[in-house]
Amino acid sequence: MAGTKFRKVEHTRVAHAVVEQFEQMILHGALRDGEKLPGERELSEQLEVSRQTLREALKTLEQLGLVEAKQGGGTYIANIVGSAISKPLIGLFARHEEAYLDYMEFRVLLESKAAGLAAERATEFDRQIIQSKFDAMAELHEQDDPNVGAELDADFHHSIAEATHNPMMIFSLRSIFELIRQGVFYNRYVVYLEAGGKDQLLAQHQAICAAIIAGDVAGAEQAMSDHLTFIINFFSDAKRMRQRFETARLRAETYGFEA
Repeated sequence: MAGTKFRKVEHTRVAHAVVEQFEQMILHGALRDGEKLPGERELSEQLEVSRQTLREALKTLEQLGLVEAKQGGGTYIANIVGSAISKPLIGLFARHEEAYLDYMEFRVLLESKAAGLAAERATEFDRQIIQSKFDAMAELHEQDDPNVGAELDADFHHSIAEATHNPMMIFSLRSIFELIRQGVFYNRYVVYLEAGGKDQLLAQHQAICAAIIAGDVAGAEQAMSDHLTFIINFFSDAKRMRQRFETARLRAETYGFEA
């Protein structure tokens, strides 16, 4: 045989391809922080590579800080995102109400754009996920549990971020959604206690969901902006009411009335 145009595929190239696949999945949110990977046998079968190749790929990923092996507990995706906002800064923000407006201003700018990108780029799978997250909120709407509401709220907004298919936007917003879950900047009890407040939030989420499903870019951006602006105005009004009450209480004391 005179020769061949084909070259032997190096074993290391296969391992590199496995590493590349993991990196892409982490980058686009298909693999999340703390997610446990399947066992070696199952994972090698899914990837259709030998166990030796898989071990080499996982070793490389561990060296890159993308996965971590726990003694006797399997292999996990490493916490590479962490928090965009440090714990001391979170505490500082939580103790000073003016920081809330800065936080919400950031959300309006970033999430409105995210909603528009989701409407433009979402695949059918993305739309199904977003719809399912809204349906979960609607199903539990009658439960007066702000903790459950915060969790579902964060899940819904996170699904929209993922549908942008923009890794920087996904990772930037992930920490923000954790703050929603923790109720750092506002307490959902306040909204739930206001007549019609909880219903308005659900209607706003429905409008966002519908616009994204319909592929209405401008409508999705506007619906998200309206939703976040409603929250800003709601809590700004609540703050003014507290200030008026305190002023009236002090004035009453000067007139000898019991507060």
